[in-house]
Amino acid sequence: MSCTNATLTAYCSNSFGAETTRFLSNEISILFIYINSDIVHKCVFSPTRHKQKHIYNTGYSNAYLMPYFFVGAGQAGSSIVDEIFAHKNMGQIATPLVFNSTIRDLQKLQNISRDNWYGVAEGPGLVPGTTDGFEEQVTGGFGRNPVRADEVMADNRDILDGTLRDELSERTKEGDGETTTAEANIPFAFVFCGLGGGTGCGITPHIIEAIDDYTDGACKTIAVCVLPNTQGPVGQTDDETASPSRQAWNARYGLNRIEDEADGIILVDNQRLSYHEAAEGQFTDLNEYVAASMVDLVSGTVLERIDRSEYDVDLPIIDIQDIVTSLSFGLGGEQSETGYASMGRSVQMTQSLSGYLLPLVGGKTVDASALAHLSDLKQTVEDVDTQEARKAIGLLRAPSKYVAGTAYQVDTSKLRSFLTTRCDEVNLGVTLTKRNLVSFTTLFTYRREDLDRLAEIESLAAEYEQESEAVVS
Repeated sequence: MSCTNATLTAYCSNSFGAETTRFLSNEISILFIYINSDIVHKCVFSPTRHKQKHIYNTGYSNAYLMPYFFVGAGQAGSSIVDEIFAHKNMGQIATPLVFNSTIRDLQKLQNISRDNWYGVAEGPGLVPGTTDGFEEQVTGGFGRNPVRADEVMADNRDILDGTLRDELSERTKEGDGETTTAEANIPFAFVFCGLGGGTGCGITPHIIEAIDDYTDGACKTIAVCVLPNTQGPVGQTDDETASPSRQAWNARYGLNRIEDEADGIILVDNQRLSYHEAAEGQFTDLNEYVAASMVDLVSGTVLERIDRSEYDVDLPIIDIQDIVTSLSFGLGGEQSETGYASMGRSVQMTQSLSGYLLPLVGGKTVDASALAHLSDLKQTVEDVDTQEARKAIGLLRAPSKYVAGTAYQVDTSKLRSFLTTRCDEVNLGVTLTKRNLVSFTTLFTYRREDLDRLAEIESLAAEYEQESEAVVS
């Protein structure tokens, strides 16, 4: 029996819905292998633990598609991944894992179950969250020393590789009782980490490298890195917080190694909060902002289960490969240079209060110029100048009447002009939402030497090396 593309699309549509099928086949560029037999004899949406996976079986080997893999490393990275999975239906297209060295931080997670926790400790190494006595084994952290965390993960690299195989493989029993294993096909992964402490920037390069090994280099991995707040007199510290210069040294140590492994880096800067009173209370808001931006860029339409064919609009589409391309320079492969991006997101409501009470009234127009300007003001890197960017991506997400030929249509030419006045290499996409809001999410990409904020961190790190005898060479 032969299987045509139309047959396969219809088969998957019946299983997943039309929009998810379109997302799987177009946005991630799944290539189906046509052979002279029924190539797809398993195409199901089955839960493993609490996860749901798309299972495909070719005539030659078992493989299932996991569109996205999200990993949180350390306290900051795990918190952002937790916020991402607060979004409805995220678990249907992605699998989360979090690694941390302190049980207290793991217990604060609300959307990542213990099944997806891994503790990192100097004695036990990697400890699954379901292990008896987990709380006693994962307690102390690494004292804001990324070198120690690096060494522990290096010593446990074989265990990390095995952990990925265990977490990402699907084991099923066949009718004859034999167990078959389906390896995960992961096109894209996102690894989130903080750079001011020890755990995140110490273990993240190992995680990215392990993902690359697991997928034989097929997975494109984007690192989302949180820069520390380095405001305040150099050397000022207390029992709980490392000095700004020490945190800068950690950040440089982490970035130097992550840059060698990641296909692109998105920066989030805690210094954006340094001018707020009670800045500690602002971290949750920043995590939510980053999570909402990532969800918009990655999979907003799919999560809302919107079928584009139901709307008479022809929209320019940005997929994840476009984002990966925008986050690097060169020809790809060995000749590629990792880029550093700042992210911005602006939102305008499309309904006034009266519109929520009376659906046919209260519609609001959206000013595209204001939307672009606000995105510029809300960039995630402190004092970044978008006029100096080398590449840019913009994604407009809006209800259908704001992208079709109506009086409410957003003037996308103004959004494109906003991007093209900053750099030559620009990509603008539009996607739909059922929510009563319009959002505009941007990524501006730079070379490392372009960013003054990273130069400031380099300078503080060098100062720390000169003044402190505690640095581990």
